[in-house]
Amino acid sequence: MFKKQSLEKLNIPFETSKQASIAAQVLKPDPQLRPEEFKVDYSSQGSDLVVNFQSVDDRVLRVGVSNVIDSIKTIIETIDELQDF
Repeated sequence: MFKKQSLEKLNIPFETSKQASIAAQVLKPDPQLRPEEFKVDYSSQGSDLVVNFQSVDDRVLRVGVSNVIDSIKTIIETIDELQDF
């Protein structure tokens, strides 16, 4: 799949396991622009969202991680807003 690999893992804590699971489910359908250069997998473990990244190089990894973090930030903000309802 990838000639040169950069592998990274990111654990993001949520307040509950339900929130982590929802975040993983919301992120999974997002298509990657260049799947031959960057791959991301989402799962939840307890109250953590676990994100595994794989890319052809560090530059692609940096851009991909930045985009994923922006999406996670939006999910966290949405959870915070809807928490009171």
